[in-house]
Amino acid sequence: MHELAWARLSARLLPSLFIATAALWGQSAHIEVRVTDPSGGVVAGAAVTLLNPAGVALQSRRTGDQGKAELDAVAPGLYRVGVTAVGFEPLVRRVQLKAGDNTVELGLALATLASTVEVAAPEPEPLNAEVVSNARLSENPSTDLAENLRSTPGVALIRRGGTNLEPIVYGLRETEIAMVVDSTRTFAAGPARMDSDISHVEPGHIDSVRVVNGPYALTEGAGAMAALVVETPQVPRFDTFRMGGSLSAGWGSNGSSRFGRTRLWGGDRRVGFSLRAAGNKGNDYQAGRSGDRPEQSIPGDYSNHQFGGKLRLNPTDSQEIALAGLYDEQTGVDFPGRILNAVLFIQRGWNGSYLLKDPSRHVRAVKANLYLNKKSHRMTNDGKPTAMDMPGRTPPFALNISLPTESDTAGGSASVDLEPAPKNRVKLGFDFYNLAQDAQRFISRRSTGMLLFADNAWPDLTINDQGVYAQASRTYERGEISGAIRMDTVQADANRASDFFLANTTGSLKQNEVNLSFSTAGRFKLANGLSLGGGFGRVVRTANGLERYADRFPSAKFQVSAEFLGDPAIQPETAYQGDLNLEARIGGLRLSGGGFYRRIDDYISVQPDPSLPKRLPLSPPTVYRYVNGDHATFRGFQFGAGYWLARLVELKVQGQKTLADEINQDLPAIGFNEPVIGIAPLEITSAARVYEPGGRFWVEYAARAVFAQHRAAYARLETPSPGFTVHDVRIGADLPWQVTLNAGVENLGDKFYFEHLNSLNPFSGQRIPEPGRNVYVGMTKTW
Repeated sequence: MHELAWARLSARLLPSLFIATAALWGQSAHIEVRVTDPSGGVVAGAAVTLLNPAGVALQSRRTGDQGKAELDAVAPGLYRVGVTAVGFEPLVRRVQLKAGDNTVELGLALATLASTVEVAAPEPEPLNAEVVSNARLSENPSTDLAENLRSTPGVALIRRGGTNLEPIVYGLRETEIAMVVDSTRTFAAGPARMDSDISHVEPGHIDSVRVVNGPYALTEGAGAMAALVVETPQVPRFDTFRMGGSLSAGWGSNGSSRFGRTRLWGGDRRVGFSLRAAGNKGNDYQAGRSGDRPEQSIPGDYSNHQFGGKLRLNPTDSQEIALAGLYDEQTGVDFPGRILNAVLFIQRGWNGSYLLKDPSRHVRAVKANLYLNKKSHRMTNDGKPTAMDMPGRTPPFALNISLPTESDTAGGSASVDLEPAPKNRVKLGFDFYNLAQDAQRFISRRSTGMLLFADNAWPDLTINDQGVYAQASRTYERGEISGAIRMDTVQADANRASDFFLANTTGSLKQNEVNLSFSTAGRFKLANGLSLGGGFGRVVRTANGLERYADRFPSAKFQVSAEFLGDPAIQPETAYQGDLNLEARIGGLRLSGGGFYRRIDDYISVQPDPSLPKRLPLSPPTVYRYVNGDHATFRGFQFGAGYWLARLVELKVQGQKTLADEINQDLPAIGFNEPVIGIAPLEITSAARVYEPGGRFWVEYAARAVFAQHRAAYARLETPSPGFTVHDVRIGADLPWQVTLNAGVENLGDKFYFEHLNSLNPFSGQRIPEPGRNVYVGMTKTW
């Protein structure tokens, strides 16, 4: 009852404050922004953004034919207005808005070589996109990018250890989410998914992350039922040679996590460079001790070093050639949620891109890139119970298990952005990737080194995809509409399948597919301060390497380490999704809400097969097969509210809930219905942030209430989880000499809790708990 009371209090306190403060603060400021060029002529199609004093975007509009953009009413106070337009210098200006009508005149300067080269016609944000800025990521210094996304609506995380958390987007996971970094794709380094596709992205080297729910990112890559699109900083460009950089350091008390980062850049109008380095390290962390729990130390060691660089060349004012390289190394990574630990991860990446800006009247940009990402990974059972003698166990002697893997992705893309008319845009393009994955498991007796057996985890498999797409959009005074269509051809093969696998599966190892995806979406302004958005689409996702070729190897989806057998001829999943969202702004109050319905046909599920013998004596007795179920349905909603009390206090609350079920009652292979594995429960987060008048310092209190999850896939060995509430305090400050400070206390009450999605310890059967109280601080110096 105590936990339920906290959840109710956190869920209801701040919404009640919204009502009370709205009643006390009835005045509002209305804004009209007029954008002109140096001659005084109006600029149509300019993007106008209203930001709070801390630089956080509040709303955005485009100017119409008269060069004007009307922004929704906000509370009077100090704000920033930013404007970007093709062919002009970006402009940001502070404005003091008074109660009533406000007119802001902004004159733009023509673009010069001091401007950063940008695509002339940036794409509109997808319907269900949440953009996480660098400033927002920096507010909670972390060594794991996925952990920084935890507060993003619809994002949940799987913890298997102290780092390399796995992101989930509204119930979608793994290759159902297209994870794209600077237009490149990479995939997990090993079949146990001890890393995700974005685990080796340095969180301190990010411009922004777009989180897209639904089929609205078809131009980003194949199989994008959802997407995480990561952009890193470009090399600056100036008229004359200039240099700059940054230096960051941070520390967390729980697990002694610490990091150091530095970046150095320089350049002029024709050439530029950017060099960076980062190091992260953590140790075992302590779980919470609420309720007089004894101290519990969770294995969480990791060490990470990363080096990268970019070179920019501008042969002409309208062309840019960019070359980038990356080396990332993780060593000694503990995974209490896996039967093995990671000795190392090594990622080497190379990326080359070309941009041609405004080659003709209606062609706004031509882009192309080629890339290669190579991942090496090695897992062992060092430090696990299987590495020790244990009489009575089968086998009773200590084992030495080694699992080296390779996961290499080569790919590229090209596109052309067209503007046939001022409010019409078309994008045509193609992309491809060739994925090669190989992993072999070697098990020997630790005392003598005698090899007991070797088998395939990934049997030297390849999955290749080639996609072409077209996207069109039109902007109106009261909204916009867009649509996209995409076709992919896929080839999959395995070069080293075992005799057991061949004898117990049907269909050729070599498979080919042609997959068609499409989507349409739009936004419409119903009234001043009220807008409606909606969309519908279809996405086809090809099966991954384990779903096709697993040879009695554990599944990353399951919470237990059972063995699974793949199906080379398994069919791709086909997802249909519809969305509807409503947003309202009344003075300083912002309300939003929406929902979605998703149906995935041929949903890739599993069924037990008692006829299959297990490979390892310590594995659970039942072996499962990957199969196509009939379908799965996902329903979800999200809501949010925010209120600005003048320019000093920001109150906000957000929540989301997803329900999902596999419908297989009439499918003989499975024969029953139950919830989809791994769906996070209802979650509500509330926060209150107070700014000093100049916006240079803020302090925030936040409460996160997660409800119990009883809708579990019991037949597939998933277990329920209790609810919990945690409280955090954060501060941020812009100090003299271009120094930024972020600090705080996470899990203020030292609560013992775990997320529903967290992995089970395969030896104890208990979920991996989250860290207890953690005091952290991070500082960044720029020059």
